[in-house]
Amino acid sequence: MSNRNKNRKGRRRIRRPEDIIREIDEMAELADFEEKPAEKEAEEIAEAVETAEDITADEVEDIGETAEDTAEEDAEETVEETAEETVEETAEDAEEISEDAEETDEASAEEISERSEDDHFAAPVQEFLEKAVEEPAEEPEEEDIPERRPVREKPRKKKHKQSSQKKRSAPPRDEAELARKSIKHTRTGGIPDEEPRRRRRKPEHVAPTPEEIRDARHREKKKRQIRTIAAVLIVAVFAGGAYLMRGKWVPKLESVLYRPKETIVNDGEVKKGNFPLSFDDGAVSSISNTGSYLLCLDKNQLKFYDSDGEESNSFSHNYADPVMRTSDKRVLLYDKGGSSLMVVGRKSEMFTKSVKNRLIMAELAPNDNVAVVTSDEKYAGILTVYDGNGREIYKWSSSSAVLSVTFDESGSGCFVTTYSSKGGMLNSVVRYLVFDSEDPEMVSEPLPVLALQAMKNESGDIWVAGDTAFYRLDSRGKILTTYKYEGMISDFAMSSSCAAVVLEGIRRSSSELLIFDSSTENDQPDKRVKESDGTPERLKISGSKIVLLKENSIDCYDRFGNLDATAECSSDYSDFVYFDDSVYFCDYREVNKISFAT
Repeated sequence: MSNRNKNRKGRRRIRRPEDIIREIDEMAELADFEEKPAEKEAEEIAEAVETAEDITADEVEDIGETAEDTAEEDAEETVEETAEETVEETAEDAEEISEDAEETDEASAEEISERSEDDHFAAPVQEFLEKAVEEPAEEPEEEDIPERRPVREKPRKKKHKQSSQKKRSAPPRDEAELARKSIKHTRTGGIPDEEPRRRRRKPEHVAPTPEEIRDARHREKKKRQIRTIAAVLIVAVFAGGAYLMRGKWVPKLESVLYRPKETIVNDGEVKKGNFPLSFDDGAVSSISNTGSYLLCLDKNQLKFYDSDGEESNSFSHNYADPVMRTSDKRVLLYDKGGSSLMVVGRKSEMFTKSVKNRLIMAELAPNDNVAVVTSDEKYAGILTVYDGNGREIYKWSSSSAVLSVTFDESGSGCFVTTYSSKGGMLNSVVRYLVFDSEDPEMVSEPLPVLALQAMKNESGDIWVAGDTAFYRLDSRGKILTTYKYEGMISDFAMSSSCAAVVLEGIRRSSSELLIFDSSTENDQPDKRVKESDGTPERLKISGSKIVLLKENSIDCYDRFGNLDATAECSSDYSDFVYFDDSVYFCDYREVNKISFAT
């Protein structure tokens, strides 16, 4: 059964034009017994034609409404076919009706002529009709013609008119193919115009073999290793570049982080109470500190004082020229030019030593090791190292005189500077000695200066403060940079982070402070500070602070050359020590204290 027959199935029965015309003919036969003029019959025929046209139009509208309820494609086909058939039938019916009308007009004319000729036949017929009127016979029952229901007008909606596209005619199909496709697509309601897309079959999952699994894991592991190595190389290259260029970007960064701040001007007022500390028996040779205790050394005793000036302990000595060296917990006293030394703590004496030869100098390490330099007829310099209990752990001899000994941070090695004269030229050599080895680990190039001190900085280079120049050496003792002083050196101080040298100015009561930073590789000092308010006396470094004692004042600088604090002081002071925001001054017979906030 085609879609057209399916859509027409169940449709209500509508009177067709043939039925209407047939009914009109039957009514005309019944009315033949009456006398009707030709013009009236023509009008009735015209009305019948109009009625047929109206019925045809109504039928087309009903067909259109029924087609809208079905699918769009079936509705279009049904409307087109029905419209074509209706138009054809209507045209044929109209032609037949016009022919019948002409025949009726001719028959009416002939009847009129016959009536005029045969009048004598009219009387009996007239009588028969009159009787029929007076005695009406039984009228035949009229057929119940169902009235045409008025067509309900649908509300008109404004729709966007789209240009109707001509339906493409599908190519002819074989009946067997149509039957197969109609069975295949019964769920969709018919045969589609286009072939449906075929779905690709997914390949069946095949379990990998153990070898394939191992290969996949090996490839993934290799990829991870490559990524890790690449990341490490990138970080290493970046870090190496940053380290090599540190001389350019570190000072700029530090200048931003450590901007100059307002200088603190302390009043310089001497504290009262137990201060000043007086020494009537003898002159004060030096002052220092260990932890939070103030140390005062005179010709007879070493005394410990707290921050309020209260004496907490004292040790007697009989040295002709006593010299003091300190660490965080211990104090070393030795007789310069003599043969005795002793090490004491805050509360008791640790040990004493007597050497055979003349004692030139001694140093105390952070781990309580003690280095003693002596000389004899054979060697100009003999270095002997003792541990914290006084046992000898190392000995080294040199034909050159020893100028300085500086322990490294661990106390397991030290830098030794020596000097000698060859051909009228004075040269110094720096050596790094490790107490586990007999031979020096590093020997520097000859330096044409008196090397006053050498030490290792935070960058791994070696600083050498000479009497006429400042050097920077690499770990093998090769000269990296040299800076010659433009004046006479007054004092110097060094730490692992920075080094400072103060020079006497050309003019009277002037000075120049040179600051070298361990993070740079400049040939010149990183900072220069020129002053003209007093002759420099002493220079010390405490932590990150550089403290300079001048003729009439004391100044504190940071390692970028910024003046943090200053205070006025007496010109009689020859030495000082700074800790716990206080400065302790000493002159020939007394010690004073002032508050010094930085």
